[in-house]
Amino acid sequence: MEATRRNEAARWRRAWLPWGLLATACVLGATGAWAGSRSVSALHERRVQLEREAAESEARVAELQALREAMARRLRVLEQQHQTAREEALSAAAACAAPPAEPPPAQGRAEPRRTTKGKKAHRR
Repeated sequence: MEATRRNEAARWRRAWLPWGLLATACVLGATGAWAGSRSVSALHERRVQLEREAAESEARVAELQALREAMARRLRVLEQQHQTAREEALSAAAACAAPPAEPPPAQGRAEPRRTTKGKKAHRR
């Protein structure tokens, strides 16, 4: 009797073993597919995020380039203004340093100046 029970138990285990392995394989396969799909969706989201960041970065680069060009133009204008002002200052300084060609005409009749150099002045 006992031998019959062992045979029946062994037969029952042998009958359910392929089904148990199949169920385990299905569970593992489903878990792997779920994990893979999450990984793929995470990669997709990351790709979308990186594309958005790249577009923002490109827009910022274009903005900075336009700002750089505007600043370069402004610098050229300021350099031209500085050069013009410098030339005007140099010409004004040269005009002030040069002696006049002839003295300005005297207005009215000028009295001769008396000098006391070498002479003693009389005190009263």
